[in-house]
Amino acid sequence: MKTTEFMSCPIARSAQLIGDEWVLLVLRALFRGPQRFDDLQKQTTAATNILTSRLKRLIDAGIVSKVPYQEHPPRFNYRLTKAGLGLFPLLIEMMRYGDEWLATPEPSALRLRHLDCGKITRAGQICSECGKPVTLKNVTMETLGGLPA
Repeated sequence: MKTTEFMSCPIARSAQLIGDEWVLLVLRALFRGPQRFDDLQKQTTAATNILTSRLKRLIDAGIVSKVPYQEHPPRFNYRLTKAGLGLFPLLIEMMRYGDEWLATPEPSALRLRHLDCGKITRAGQICSECGKPVTLKNVTMETLGGLPA
């Protein structure tokens, strides 16, 4: 694919921005809410240099904002912007694909609870239990033990 064709393709542009496992793990963590660098590092297990470079990429792209919460020494919370929140359906579909096509013998460590009906749902755009839409506002990610992810 030529460079001009590549850049005119929305799939190629999106893949260039988020087609990296570390970026996706950072996004997964940020969908829980604003996060501090140390918390993101624990949740993603990314080395400091990797996490720093991925956060910079996401900030530069307008996906994440960096908000100070302490002046001395400077410390920041990282939050999804409106553009970042728009990636939620993509991550849910990646979760659905992983559950369906890349299954492991162990149960998934991450589950979705649909708040409208209160039940655990299979990943996807529609709740597998009640048939209502799954959105960022009506679903929580939990670990296998039922705790927030």
